[in-house]
Amino acid sequence: MFQSVYWYSKKNITPQNPLSSDQSADVAIVGGGLAGLTAAQILSEAGKSVVILEQAFCGAGASGKNSGFITPDSEIPLRELIETKGDAEARRVWEFVVGGVHHLRTTIEDNSIDCDYQVQDSLYIAKKKRHIPLIHGEYEARNKLGYKSKLYKKNEIPKVLGTDTYYEAVRYPDTFGMNPFMYCQNLKRILESRQVKIFENTPVTHIAPNELRTEKAAVRAKHIIFCGDRFIPQLGKLNYQIYQAQTFLSVSKTLSEEQIHMIFPEENMLVWDSDLIYHYFRIIEGNRLLVGGSNMFYTYLPMEKKNNDDIARSHRDYIVKRFPKLDLQMEYVWPGMLGVSQDFLPICGSDPAVPNTFYIGAASGMPWAAALGRYTAEKILSGRDDFDAEFSPYRHFTIHPWLQKIMGKPAAFAIAHGIKKLL
Repeated sequence: MFQSVYWYSKKNITPQNPLSSDQSADVAIVGGGLAGLTAAQILSEAGKSVVILEQAFCGAGASGKNSGFITPDSEIPLRELIETKGDAEARRVWEFVVGGVHHLRTTIEDNSIDCDYQVQDSLYIAKKKRHIPLIHGEYEARNKLGYKSKLYKKNEIPKVLGTDTYYEAVRYPDTFGMNPFMYCQNLKRILESRQVKIFENTPVTHIAPNELRTEKAAVRAKHIIFCGDRFIPQLGKLNYQIYQAQTFLSVSKTLSEEQIHMIFPEENMLVWDSDLIYHYFRIIEGNRLLVGGSNMFYTYLPMEKKNNDDIARSHRDYIVKRFPKLDLQMEYVWPGMLGVSQDFLPICGSDPAVPNTFYIGAASGMPWAAALGRYTAEKILSGRDDFDAEFSPYRHFTIHPWLQKIMGKPAAFAIAHGIKKLL
C-alpha cells in the first residue's frame, strides 16, 4: 500500500525558483493552489503584473490532493441554500459556484490541459431509508429553480449503479471529474508563459502593508491576496473564521471493464451518499476506482493522520459491502486537510484595516476556489462587490469567538457542523 497522493505519481515534483531577490508587482498572491492560480489567470489576462509566493509547490495543499469532483454541490446542496436563503438568493449563490465549474471546464478545453478530464453526471444517493427526504428535497429544489435532474426510486437505482443497497438517488448533468494536481501544475505552466512570476518553496515570514517578506527577499505590491485556505490562521489572520476538516482518499488497482460495469452498468458517474460524514467514489484514469470518506473522529482531528492502511480497508469495505462480487484491492491512500467555515460558505473579502489586502479561504470544492479566485481578481480590476456580504469573513457565525476560545476550534467546528447539517 502506497501512503502517498496518487495524483503526484503522474509528475515528478520538484519545487522550483524560490524567491531570492526583491520583486514588485501590481498584485502579490500568497498560495499557489487553485484560488491563487485562478486569480493570477484573470489578472494576467487583464494585463496586471502578478507574483505568486507558494510555501511548497503549486497544488501542494487541498487543491492538488482532492478527489477531483467538479460539481457545484461541494458541501452545500441546493436544498440547503433554499431553506436558509430563499429561492432568489439561493439561485444567485448557486449560479456563482456554477460559474466556477464553467471556468474550470473552459480553461481545460481552451488550453487542452491534460488532467484526466472526464465528463460525468453527479449522483447523490440515500444511504439510509430515513435519508430519502434529503434526496427528494434536492430533486424538488432543482426542479423548482429550473435545473435538470432525474429521480431514481430504490428499484430503479440498479439500472445506473450496480447495487440495491441505496434507497433513492438524484442525478444531474454538467459536472465532471479531473486530476486536480495536474490541472494546477499545467495552469502554473500556462501562467509562467504569460510572465506571471511564481516562486515555490517560499513561505511568507512577515506581512506589512503592501509588502510580503520571506527568508531571503521581499515583494512589494499594490494589492495582496491571501489564498492560503486553512494555512491563513498560521499567518495570524482569520483564526476565528477558518477551521480545518480531514478526509481521506484511496485509489484501487486497475479494474477490468467487466468490474467497472459491475459498479456503473450504463456510464461512469460522480457518486456520494447522504451520511453526515459521507463517502464518495468515481472512476479515474487507468480504470481505477477512487473512494473518499472519513469518520466522526478523524474529520475533526486537528492534525493529519499518518498511517492510513485502516482507512483504505474501510473504503474497500464500504464498496465491497455494496458491490460484493467486486474483487477490489486498494493501492494508494492519503489524508487531506481542507479549510472550512462554520456555515460551509467560503471566506472571501478584504481586510477592513488594509482595504487593498484580500483573503480567500474555506473554499470547500474546486468550483468554489475557482469562482472566488475570479471574483477577487474582478474586485481588484473593477471593484466587484455583489457577494461581499455573503462571503464576508466578518459575518455572523453560530459559535461566538469567546465560546470558541473556551471549547477549542475542533469542538467548535464539530458543533457548528452538526447544527448546520442536522438541525
